[in-house]
Amino acid sequence: MEIHDISNIVAVAFGGIAIIVSFYTFYKLKRERSYADIDCLYLELLKLGIQYPKFVDAKNTSNYKNAFKGEELPRYEIYAYISWNICETIYDRKDEILFETWKPVIVAENKLHRRWFDNPENHYKFKDRFRQYIQNNYPQEYKNTK
Repeated sequence: MEIHDISNIVAVAFGGIAIIVSFYTFYKLKRERSYADIDCLYLELLKLGIQYPKFVDAKNTSNYKNAFKGEELPRYEIYAYISWNICETIYDRKDEILFETWKPVIVAENKLHRRWFDNPENHYKFKDRFRQYIQNNYPQEYKNTK
């Protein structure tokens, strides 16, 4: 084996290591960016909840068609849609570590806005796969609310 052959082997090995490091760095940065994106979205939703506290009260949201009157009803429906849209975004990221971090958000929003989500008028707003996931993994919280 000549020195030229050894240098080729070393170059290929370093190239392979560089590719592995690049993939690792890419996925780590992708996860961090996804976390930051979801964090910003959810922060804005929480700010809206501060402005409209009735929208985060399960007594109101479990019976939203009767609890919200006039302009409040479409505002609540938009709020619930934003909430579930964030949950679908979390689901869509397909990252196990990221999902474990944000799963409590899905649990919390399910407790607040499940009645709205289950309304057939809203089914077309979400992928069938996501609706099935929610129906199979999270209880219908409003059934126990009076």
